[in-house]
Amino acid sequence: MSEEETQPSQEVVEEKIKDLDPRFIRQIENAEKSIDKNPAYAIDICCTVLNKHPSCSDVRKILRQAQMKKYGKGNFAAKLTADINGALFSMKAAKQIKSGQALDVLKDAEKLLNTCPVNVSVLRSLAMAAETLQFWGTAAAAYQTIAQIQPNNDKNLIALGTALVKNKQPDEAMQVCEIILKRNPANGDAQALARSASVVKTEEQGKWNEDKSATEKVKDAQATLDREKETSSANDEETLSRFVERLKAQIATDPENINLYREICGNLRTLKRFDEALDYVRQARQQPLGKGDTTFEKMEQDFMVASMDQRISALGKELESSPNPEKEKELSELKRKEHDFKLQNTKAMVERYPNDFNYRFILGQLLFEDGLLDDAIMQFQISQRNPKVRLQSLLYLGRAFTMGKKYDLAVDQLKTAKKEAKIMNDAKKEIIYELATAYELMGKSEPAFEEYKEIYSSDISYKDVANKINDYYAKKNS
Repeated sequence: MSEEETQPSQEVVEEKIKDLDPRFIRQIENAEKSIDKNPAYAIDICCTVLNKHPSCSDVRKILRQAQMKKYGKGNFAAKLTADINGALFSMKAAKQIKSGQALDVLKDAEKLLNTCPVNVSVLRSLAMAAETLQFWGTAAAAYQTIAQIQPNNDKNLIALGTALVKNKQPDEAMQVCEIILKRNPANGDAQALARSASVVKTEEQGKWNEDKSATEKVKDAQATLDREKETSSANDEETLSRFVERLKAQIATDPENINLYREICGNLRTLKRFDEALDYVRQARQQPLGKGDTTFEKMEQDFMVASMDQRISALGKELESSPNPEKEKELSELKRKEHDFKLQNTKAMVERYPNDFNYRFILGQLLFEDGLLDDAIMQFQISQRNPKVRLQSLLYLGRAFTMGKKYDLAVDQLKTAKKEAKIMNDAKKEIIYELATAYELMGKSEPAFEEYKEIYSSDISYKDVANKINDYYAKKNS
């Protein structure tokens, strides 16, 4: 059989869970419910369904969740064995795909992923087989899993974006392009992919259902135009609220449309209606395409913190105008709960995404607040690898060493931070102030004075720098 014969002659539409036999739907529902307590049971059910319906990418996503749950953290020996088996499998799979056995590759790949779901070689082979079959949702899901394992693999992200475009998910493809272009604005493949996604989006928006009358088409076009006008001028609370109500109605009729959830959450965020936004994020995470979307996971945490911040702020203002011991106790308790929530969730995110240095930095801050200096220092030492949080990481390292009375170590970190901070802004002033403080605590008044003087010559009003300079000259001249 030639390679051309392995390609389907017409566009393939992957099956949805709702289109399956009701008996399978019930089994899949049971599988989802059992993922946490009995992932092996969920895996068996999903594999059984996929044997009958290999194109159902939503079932494959549930299977992947169960595999990940069963695998847990894994172990080095098992991972090494899996890597070897994966490399051998990928060579065999390439030949099978060329000979028209792509479905067999999908089936065999899942058997290996049952043992180690983070096997990149196997996931890539699964994705290539799915592409041959034009199972673009399946291919995208496999590339998405690889992206979670190797977030900086731009070649994989391009493959993911391409699969998303083919699967008529231009918005998600554009988000992938944004990730690549933030790191490398000159990436030609990402630029081309972004253009392709834009074209697909335009085509999808411009499609008119053939069974509609001309009057209905014109009405639909006008509604789209009105929506665009409303979106572009949505700069007041009333307009945004009206837009939110329209999105609520759309979600009610099209609950699996993930983009609607993104829109409504964005508007609710602007309106500071965080509790409502939280409800819609949680709804989105229950949808087939939302379950594996890490942006919704982070959004949920952000809204929970924003909601608590909002209550803390409101309670603080209330206490300013009317002091009340009970309310003060409530405020203190709410602040403690917020801190504990942040700490628990950030630890979970660091465990899940150990190479996300931003989470490392946030965890370090929270541990620093709790006085767990050694634990905080370890996180800051790792997070400084990220240029975006490097200066702040060095600053907190200096503070942690100062608090631990390791002043010489504090000076080393803060001098590095000062050297790398090129502009005399508030961030650099803060670094220099901490450096001067460390010198003071070491009993080195002259170096401390030189640092304070540098701030003083730039901003006399910064903290108590003016007092420190005046005190120094007063002692020197007395």
